[in-house]
Amino acid sequence: MISMRKIEALFSKDMKTIFQNVFILSGLLIMPVIAIMFTIGLEDEEAIIGLADFLIKMNILVNGANIICVMIAEEKEKHTLSVLVASTVSAADFLISKVLVTGILTFLSNVLLFFIMGLGAYLPIAPFLAMSAVAILPVTVVGAIIGILCKTQAAASTVVAPVMMLLVFLPMFLPQESFFVDKVFRYVFAEQMTYGLAAVYHGEPYLLSLGIIAINFVVLAVAFGLVYKKRGLAS
Repeated sequence: MISMRKIEALFSKDMKTIFQNVFILSGLLIMPVIAIMFTIGLEDEEAIIGLADFLIKMNILVNGANIICVMIAEEKEKHTLSVLVASTVSAADFLISKVLVTGILTFLSNVLLFFIMGLGAYLPIAPFLAMSAVAILPVTVVGAIIGILCKTQAAASTVVAPVMMLLVFLPMFLPQESFFVDKVFRYVFAEQMTYGLAAVYHGEPYLLSLGIIAINFVVLAVAFGLVYKKRGLAS
């Protein structure tokens, strides 16, 4: 049974502890810092949009997965997770709190990127916010799955980084006309984020990308349910 009171208490606790985690804080700040460094004096519209697409995608994929992954692994490492699960806090309460913390921090970091890079001159903010909010969802589930499978923060960070980098860079090194990229990878949420932002930039419909990302979320949520059923949170 989901308890909003318990979720609120967990959310408050998670927010306090997350600002004591230097690893997570540095991850949240690195993309805005890079944006400031590379946009100074940059006036070419296509270059700005290209850079923004890369940084936003990296921000969502890396931070969205890393924050929740490290938080869950940290609970295991400090042996607080087993205490929470053994208490009246349900697994749903625990996970919803983690997803909310991850989603809010990653979303705010994206909004910061939007204003740092002056994207308001090229993109309407409402579709950008919608795309950011929906794109974060499947990423947090991937991070939660990795967090459950890993026992320590170090192990979680070691696993989550290459997985997310693979989603970012793999299409760049494969022929765009290859079967894998054209028929398979293009339907993965990571690529649909790029397609969706490009559609927003060109004033084209982007709801299809949102729909595909939402389907990714549902599929990953089912996968998470299977992993959780087998491993549990405190294993």
